[in-house]
Amino acid sequence: MPNRTVYLPDDLDEASRRLKLNLSHVVQQAIRDLAAERDPLDVEAEIDAASRRAKALGIDWSDFSLAESRDGAQER
Repeated sequence: MPNRTVYLPDDLDEASRRLKLNLSHVVQQAIRDLAAERDPLDVEAEIDAASRRAKALGIDWSDFSLAESRDGAQER
């Protein structure tokens, strides 16, 4: 399963820790809920468009790029 980084403002970080939230679960469910509200063809078209924009901008989502970003953010 791909690993993504979620950045939170300090207040939400504190709240999520106090509530002992599983952020992975929260984000997954939020994405599912948002996608369920939309026409699947519209969602797919937007995903494709975002992927084309990322490629056109030369954005690298490789494992190396991810590891480099995490090192910069001092993440594990």
